[in-house]
Amino acid sequence: MLHIANSIIKNTKNDFTVKDCDQPIINKIPASKRIQTKPKENAVSEYNVITRCVTEQRRSSVTENSINEQKEQKRIPSYCMKWLNYKYQRKEFVQLEQQFKKILQIQPEKDIIHQIERDLSRTIKAENHFTEIRNILIAYSVYDPNVGYIQGMNQIASILFNHAKQEWIAFWLFVNLIEQMEIRDIFQLSLNAINKYSKIQDFLLSKFLPKAYDNLCLKQVNTELYIQQWILSLLLQFIPFDYTQIYLDGLFKQGISYFYMIALTIIKVFEKQIEEEDQIEILILLTQKQNSQLKWPSILALQWDINPGELRVLLDCFDNETNTFHRPKFQTHCSQLTTKFFEFIKNS
Repeated sequence: MLHIANSIIKNTKNDFTVKDCDQPIINKIPASKRIQTKPKENAVSEYNVITRCVTEQRRSSVTENSINEQKEQKRIPSYCMKWLNYKYQRKEFVQLEQQFKKILQIQPEKDIIHQIERDLSRTIKAENHFTEIRNILIAYSVYDPNVGYIQGMNQIASILFNHAKQEWIAFWLFVNLIEQMEIRDIFQLSLNAINKYSKIQDFLLSKFLPKAYDNLCLKQVNTELYIQQWILSLLLQFIPFDYTQIYLDGLFKQGISYFYMIALTIIKVFEKQIEEEDQIEILILLTQKQNSQLKWPSILALQWDINPGELRVLLDCFDNETNTFHRPKFQTHCSQLTTKFFEFIKNS
């Protein structure tokens, strides 16, 4: 508010002047509450300190997140440990890891390294993992020099590493698969071995899918023309990655009998095309990689009446030197399946 003095004095000249004509009195703001128009000393430096702290916190957060992501990427899934447990005990894991490192220190053949590196560029799910997959394949060529490296192994090793996240886990899973499936002979590119697996496939087709088998024979789609590709990669280059965990779980549990179950199911899925298409089109269908149009959950879930033990007896009846099957030596190994198989062999 403004306060104006009311006292007026008459001077000697009969004119009036304002006595104590006060200037307006403005309510004063305490100095402590006044807005500062100038920055405090060192304000700029304080701002820089705060900014630097925030930046460092952000960098630290990013670094921490990156470390956590790397740890997450290297974390071994429990299902991979379960696969490893089918053959090895947990107390052996440290020894297995050390043994893998020792194997890597052994120099492999130069030709094998060149072939592996050449195949990695066309390997499924190998992007950004060339070094790891290369190490797995080189280690196996040293571990089993009689087999070495064959194209097709790269697909198996890549899929296993993408699941296991660590080289030594993927390596021993790879070893376990080949030994459990007993398919070393196929990796030695033995024509006799191809004949063995083809005859088993033919017999199972004639037993479970006779119409499809007759059409394949009629159109001269010989099993040897596609079974080698299937078994060299254990079908892993044909099954989309998202479904390979289910498939591998079946392989580790049931062995090669599960491989033949999926092989039968694939033929069943294409039964209509096998009836209608010609030889070339059928072979293209049967060797198409990463076929995502198929209903893989249903394919992987379908069960066939194949006894793993009886199937193993059939495989053991094969003589690689003579390229023929011989009846089991022991009567206890004979079963209805083996009897029908040898009848099939005799008539085919």
